[in-house]
Amino acid sequence: MKLRPLIDTSEDLASPPLRIVAAAPPVLFLLPGSLGYGTSLVALTASMREIAHVVPIRYPDLGKILQGRDSVCDMAAAAVEQINRIQPQGHIRLLGHSLGGAVAFEVATRMFAAGRSVKFFGILDTSLMGERSSAWETLTRTIRRIRNNRITAPRMACRALAKATVAFGHEAYLARMIDHRAKGQFNLTSFRLKQELQEVLRAKAYFRWLAEPKSMLPISAVLFRCQRKKMPLALGWDRAFAEIDVVPSAGTHTDLVMPPYLAMNLHLVQTALSQTYSTAEFPEREAD
Repeated sequence: MKLRPLIDTSEDLASPPLRIVAAAPPVLFLLPGSLGYGTSLVALTASMREIAHVVPIRYPDLGKILQGRDSVCDMAAAAVEQINRIQPQGHIRLLGHSLGGAVAFEVATRMFAAGRSVKFFGILDTSLMGERSSAWETLTRTIRRIRNNRITAPRMACRALAKATVAFGHEAYLARMIDHRAKGQFNLTSFRLKQELQEVLRAKAYFRWLAEPKSMLPISAVLFRCQRKKMPLALGWDRAFAEIDVVPSAGTHTDLVMPPYLAMNLHLVQTALSQTYSTAEFPEREAD
């Protein structure tokens, strides 16, 4: 297991931007967290377009989850289908954020079984330890997100209702109520409730997956790890890969892909990713 120092990017960010003159950079498949492909990951995708063609993976939606496609393996199956359709051959590069790290692991396992190779496996602060926040940590994190305008009171209310509903096993009933209320028209509250219910169910699937046995993959992975108190350096991933490279990253789990931390963490991801490019793959760059 390796530990890289946190890179000071002040000089890099101030230098002239690099311009890609190659036709198309290699494909990088982005596996989102439980919320799905949200605005924060859109910013990450846009920022990486000169070094990689980022393709976000879509998971089964709420309707399919309620029909039984409610596991990490179901998400991985959907991801493999999309990957094979977009890139039927060649090296695969994966970047998983939060829940996406677990889905990416299952995708890599299936790719190896099918004879495909995984050239890059990046993990954006996913823990394999299954730690849960205390009530105090949850409260302080929520207050901080409210102060930073990253969560609103209506969303908090919708999330609380979604969590309570799932805890009692009534998610299908709530989904029917939402559909009946909306009656085929867009309703902001109904939309928020569906999004939160979907996210809670995906998070539940992640914790079920953590309890399942896993075999070690014979490849190296890069863990972009935010600061976590009283947690092992590799967050449990050293048991899942032949080699794990830990890169300390800026920000917290919830904002590592948001400004102001995006710029620094983007540099870290790009550096690790570019090291996997062959001479033929790596886009030629020249300073403007």
